[in-house]
Amino acid sequence: MKNLIFCLSIITLLFGLYSCNEEESITPNDVPEAAFSQTDDHSPLAGEDRTCSMQQHMTQLMSDPAYRKAHQEKLTRLEGYAAERSANCTNPTVLPMAIHYQGISNPDVACLRELAISQIAVLNADFQGNNSDITNWDNNAASSFPGISNGDACIEFCLPTQGHPNGFNLSDGEPAITINQTNGDNASQWNGYINIFVRANLGALGYSPLGGNGNGDGVSIDANAFGTGSGCGSIAPASPYNLGRTLTHELGHYLLLDHIWGNNGGCNEDDEVNDTPVSNQPYYGCPNIGASSCSSTDMHMNYMDYTNDACMYMFSAGQATRVEGYVNTSLQNVIAKGNAICGTTNPPAPSCTDGIQNGNETGVDCGGPDCEPCAVAPTCTDGIQNGNETGVDCGGPDCEPCTEPAICAAPENTTATVTSSTSALISWDAVNGAVRYVVRYKVAGQNPWQNRSTTNTQRILNNLQPGTRYRYKVRTVCEDGRSKWSDTKSFTTDSSTSTECNANELQFDLTLDYYGGETSWEIFAENGSVVYSGGNYPNYQEGANVQDDWCLEDGCYTFAIYDDYGDGICCDYGEGSYTIADGNGNVLFTSDGYFSYVEYVDFCLGGDSFNSVQNRKSTKPRNRIKKSMPGSAKE
Repeated sequence: MKNLIFCLSIITLLFGLYSCNEEESITPNDVPEAAFSQTDDHSPLAGEDRTCSMQQHMTQLMSDPAYRKAHQEKLTRLEGYAAERSANCTNPTVLPMAIHYQGISNPDVACLRELAISQIAVLNADFQGNNSDITNWDNNAASSFPGISNGDACIEFCLPTQGHPNGFNLSDGEPAITINQTNGDNASQWNGYINIFVRANLGALGYSPLGGNGNGDGVSIDANAFGTGSGCGSIAPASPYNLGRTLTHELGHYLLLDHIWGNNGGCNEDDEVNDTPVSNQPYYGCPNIGASSCSSTDMHMNYMDYTNDACMYMFSAGQATRVEGYVNTSLQNVIAKGNAICGTTNPPAPSCTDGIQNGNETGVDCGGPDCEPCAVAPTCTDGIQNGNETGVDCGGPDCEPCTEPAICAAPENTTATVTSSTSALISWDAVNGAVRYVVRYKVAGQNPWQNRSTTNTQRILNNLQPGTRYRYKVRTVCEDGRSKWSDTKSFTTDSSTSTECNANELQFDLTLDYYGGETSWEIFAENGSVVYSGGNYPNYQEGANVQDDWCLEDGCYTFAIYDDYGDGICCDYGEGSYTIADGNGNVLFTSDGYFSYVEYVDFCLGGDSFNSVQNRKSTKPRNRIKKSMPGSAKE
């Protein structure tokens, strides 16, 4: 994207008073009808579009000549910063955070701590590109943005449990969380932290300076948009802003990311990031992928737009680079504080005895819902110290401490099998503890990398260039982090550009229900290898049609279609279904989409015939738990 002249950036901040608050924000009626589809209208915040007061806040700050001069110097330092990003983030820059709850009656301390920890987990996943819904980018949106990759900033936010400033009644071992001990949006005693101020009736979902200083300043978040889940009393995240993405958005501002459409909007505006397409104004709700406002596809799924939490799920690689550059040129004080107080574990892994049950506990089973028991019994509590005890260390001579959790390992034995002139199958060995895998690939000698995600140990890469050499590598994503990349390898696609199918040509036609994000499918050959695959698809596009062509040699195959929630694709949330037809469009098999988690179709091809051997489906339970209504977060 075009870079604005520096002086124009400053003039815009001073005099371009575009407002993000509720009274002055662009409403959906101001956006061209083709640009989005407003779908979330059954939530507690229905009718209230995302609001952000960053620009008003910056206008006030920039009225101070000293602040304006310092801000100019930060931009100048960033322009002069040149650092090549490492492909492997093995040592992220750790940034300490402090959470300040304000104006809370009868606070539930344990609940508020857990809520803060869950919010920081969202931030780390979002900024590092490890969020579970990044598959919406990998599998769906990325194809609309050729040459653009999602970002994975090499930073990590920590909630320190030591080195707290005096006067806040916090002891070592307690997280950096205050309740009713600060006011407003600055706490000078917390210099060196990124401060998060949570309070009710903010007037917008949040605001932040465009480029924070780490001098006691921070991000302000409304009580209805902080954290995830059911919340804690008056601090209650409400749909459609209950997935923690408001703080992701505002923290992006703090780390010098502007709104995706720039300041005032319009196709001549720019956010000063090269790989984010120009957009003329914000998007709301859950727009359709492919919407365009300035002769290029708009990246409304970006965290720096105004869409609902469930429909924003990525930073671009350019934004990640800008964040890293800003941290390293203007937040050295925060880096130094993090090195001093965050240690090597983020946050320090507690045992259940500290009263914080946040999902990270290992060892003694304290009976809490998030605590994990030791894997092997008996413990020394049986009174028999016979040398076989494992688990809790009771102090006896034959007792052993709990085993350290396994480290997230990189995939091994990665291989590439070229399947056509435009596709290749990447395979690897399974890794214990893997939640999913990310395949990264690019044309050899060119940038940038592209990412594709999967929960299997294979991934088809489609839409490749014929006769072209590609480089690829694979990473494991675990519950507690991500691995290094595997060794980089290469393959070369076939040189033939022919797309003619000289085997059995089949046509697949899929109609989605409301929750396409739950739907995926695969075709397995007799040896178990994946021949074709697809999904997951965007949510909120009931009735959308997906088509794919298959070219299959004679033999027997299994088609499998999955629904992650376990209620199929029909009929509670849309009339989803699918058909399989031959190359002439004659329907060979059709399904009503009524199954629970998976439906299989076993079939054989040969002699110009399609023989449906068996249709197997997991049937729906009679008394299943209903999903929440469309437009709200599903439980």
